[in-house]
Amino acid sequence: MIGREAGPERTQRGLERLVYFSDAVVAIAITLIVLPLVDSAREVASSSTAEFLSDNVFALTAAGVSFIVISTLWRDHHRLFERATGYTARLLRVNMLWLCAIVALPVATVLVVYARHGDRLAVGLYVGVMLCAMVVIRIEELMLYRAGLLADREPVTAVDLATRWISVAATGIALLVAVTVPRIGLWALLILIVAGLLESAVRRWRKARDVQP
Repeated sequence: MIGREAGPERTQRGLERLVYFSDAVVAIAITLIVLPLVDSAREVASSSTAEFLSDNVFALTAAGVSFIVISTLWRDHHRLFERATGYTARLLRVNMLWLCAIVALPVATVLVVYARHGDRLAVGLYVGVMLCAMVVIRIEELMLYRAGLLADREPVTAVDLATRWISVAATGIALLVAVTVPRIGLWALLILIVAGLLESAVRRWRKARDVQP
């Protein structure tokens, strides 16, 4: 077990500020996703709503997907820091890397929407940013675990920590598929559904095993 870092005292107020700042950055990132669509919607005066929806169907879909992605990443961040009883200076720095990935997603979304069809770099950047955010949040969880700063009702085991890397591995596979097979593109992210089902199955199996006499 690694002890807490030496240095200035880490207060509850400091932890709250870390969470509030992270939440604010996520809210801004979600807002930035729809701004290009807001600009496009202003052109409806010279056309029609039906034409706007038809011309921007891919952009609307990408914005919806990005909203879900950022919301899911925020949910994981929220669940982790709900369990946190403190923080360290190193964790604060690592969390900034997570925020960098979050603010990069709106840019990656715009590139996916406006890049030519089959642009491997645009799709790879989008999924790569997702992967980066997912890796960082798992690293943050490991840091809190090792510092003894997680208030879990039941002790967290190495298997629990490893199970949460299933989605990370699936995203890595999705990145490889999206880049090597441009026709599939972001559809490769559907593998995350399978990963989620697998994680749930592993958790149910562990609970069933623990209750056995």
